[in-house]
Amino acid sequence: MEASYLEVLSPVIGLVINVLFQVLGFRYIANIGLLKSIFLGFAVGLFSVITLEAYGFFTMAKSTQDFIALIIVNLVTYSALGYCYFHFLNLGETARRIRIVRELYDSEGGLSLEGILERYSARDIVQKRFERLLNNRQIIEKDGRYYIGSPVMLVMANIMVAMKLLFLGKESEFDFHRE
Repeated sequence: MEASYLEVLSPVIGLVINVLFQVLGFRYIANIGLLKSIFLGFAVGLFSVITLEAYGFFTMAKSTQDFIALIIVNLVTYSALGYCYFHFLNLGETARRIRIVRELYDSEGGLSLEGILERYSARDIVQKRFERLLNNRQIIEKDGRYYIGSPVMLVMANIMVAMKLLFLGKESEFDFHRE
């Protein structure tokens, strides 16, 4: 099978389109929010990869077997690139270490440990995350108890656990080190 540049670059082109649509969606679509803009970008990029692969199939005489193999490889590659982009955004948005370092840099006189702990109390962090989950209807509250509202985050969490098991051999970074 002779590969064209289009076949090789379609996951990268899809990622570029993903990033462009995510940024534009987040900046210019009212009330879309970061997570929804990431989903939008990923979906448009995925559609682009599928479109490029279909174009390649119809314009370059390829067997159906070659097309299926190539689209599977390129969709997996694009998904991996999209996954990396998601976590790149997630690091900058939610990682406390990065936020603490940025706050220390912005603070001319430095910050005391007490001041940092006051800003980052576990209770406040959990409360903010619960508010975000409730506002996005990812969890719901009934009679003082919390339940899964939208299964999207649960699916994402299960995928993360599966990937950690596959690549790291453990479900969580809090699992005991296995020797």
